[in-house]
Amino acid sequence: MNIFRTGILVIILFLISSCDQKKDHEDVAEISPYIVTQPSFPAGRGNHNERIMLINIKTGYESTPGVANAITLTIGNTPKSVIEKVIIYYTKGDKKLNTNNEFGQANPTEGKITITGTQDLKQGHNYFWITYNISMDAKEGDVIDATCESVTVNNQSQAMPNPEFPGNREILMAHKVLYSGGDYGSGNYRIPAICTGLDGTLITAADKRIDPSDLPGNIDITIRRSTDNGDTWSEPIIAADFGSFGASDPALVVDKNTGAIILLFASHSGLFASTPSNKIRFNVSRSVDNGFTWSEPKDLSDQIYSSWHAAWVASGSAHQLRSGRIVAVAGVRPDESRTLKNHMIYSDDGGESWSASMGTPNPAGGGDESKIVELDNGDLLMNIRSSGGYRKTSISSDGGETWSPSKVHSQLVDPRVNADLIRYTSVLDGYDKSRLLFSNPRHPSQRKNLHVYLSTDEGATWPAEYSKRIYADLSGYSSLTKLEDGTIGLFYENGEFELYQLYFARFSLSWLTDGKDKYLSK
Repeated sequence: MNIFRTGILVIILFLISSCDQKKDHEDVAEISPYIVTQPSFPAGRGNHNERIMLINIKTGYESTPGVANAITLTIGNTPKSVIEKVIIYYTKGDKKLNTNNEFGQANPTEGKITITGTQDLKQGHNYFWITYNISMDAKEGDVIDATCESVTVNNQSQAMPNPEFPGNREILMAHKVLYSGGDYGSGNYRIPAICTGLDGTLITAADKRIDPSDLPGNIDITIRRSTDNGDTWSEPIIAADFGSFGASDPALVVDKNTGAIILLFASHSGLFASTPSNKIRFNVSRSVDNGFTWSEPKDLSDQIYSSWHAAWVASGSAHQLRSGRIVAVAGVRPDESRTLKNHMIYSDDGGESWSASMGTPNPAGGGDESKIVELDNGDLLMNIRSSGGYRKTSISSDGGETWSPSKVHSQLVDPRVNADLIRYTSVLDGYDKSRLLFSNPRHPSQRKNLHVYLSTDEGATWPAEYSKRIYADLSGYSSLTKLEDGTIGLFYENGEFELYQLYFARFSLSWLTDGKDKYLSK
């Protein structure tokens, strides 16, 4: 009898113990911490909350999530003087940074840094961004990096299985987002254009797409200005708003004779819906105060159209010749088909009136959204968006009336996308050498891998050692400008989170060429 009672007691104690163990197991979060990503595109000097590393503390769906108490990291090979503060933010289940929920912060030090906080976790994905506040004294070319060594949840430390992640971020003179989808009542933003006024003001133009679509969708042309080389920017200014009719594809050029900023853009009908009786329209607006105010847009379609079904100006940069003539390339749909050709348009009165070059168009069928630049010998170089995985080029020796057969440029890989081409320096202006700049996504079929290139032989070659990658992943249109101090401005489409965020970058010729070339003022 005693043995029987003892056996029953043992069984009861075992069952109680098993229940307690199961309860303890359910109360402990199943934690799987890992590094999600590390951005690899440039960072900006003086920027706060520059994203360095995204961490996910993943919790089991059948466990109690618990509380995050600490994250231990290092600043990797980052020079300590570059960082003013290390700050971690919790963004719940969203991979996109917001700064509403700070987990903790610390000063940069050598070795391990443990940042403590109290953050209730949710079941599933819990994202934490490690960010740095970058010093204004940081040098162009400095690299910022990090490792994540461990996370502490419910006061239990767990080592990160892989503390490092490939990549780092290189610091430029400036790199910051100017527009994201949803800003200022938008659906999204596209189509960047940038120029530098004669007083040094940077002026950007872009599509503010209330409906995220091309023409004839509801699109406004929006402007932002900077008077400190891109460190800070004005609130947006609307230069064109036709209500439910769209205004799109801005191109900018500065009239060096008067200082006026000239804005060219399309409106109303879509490219392939356009007909001679209901055409996509060519518009011109001007600013005489470096982008602060803009004249009422003028519809000058009848000045450039012949019997075409559609014509629109390639967005980004238009160009002024030494004679003062302003030129741009109109992509033309000459009939009801979808075939596109290029015609140069020009103005000899500072953008007040326009004509189309009616000689032989560039013969590359399918070519559109092209750029023109004047060469030192007076020829015009056209750089052409085309199919086949490469850019094409053509030359005019008679001011744009006729053009040579287009040729594939094998150094300029391209996925058929708008790009930009500008004059940077010329010996004719007293500089040490003549230089051109070009930007596009360097990929044969996908809009990704955005690069900026330099040519020192008038566009004949674009050496790899004179180029830099800006962003390896999804990227689209881009626009270039030269600043007063000789640095280079780039306004581009970055597809990290959406199609697209519009970023401004500023860097030197020395950075672009890894010190092989340097800007010397004339």
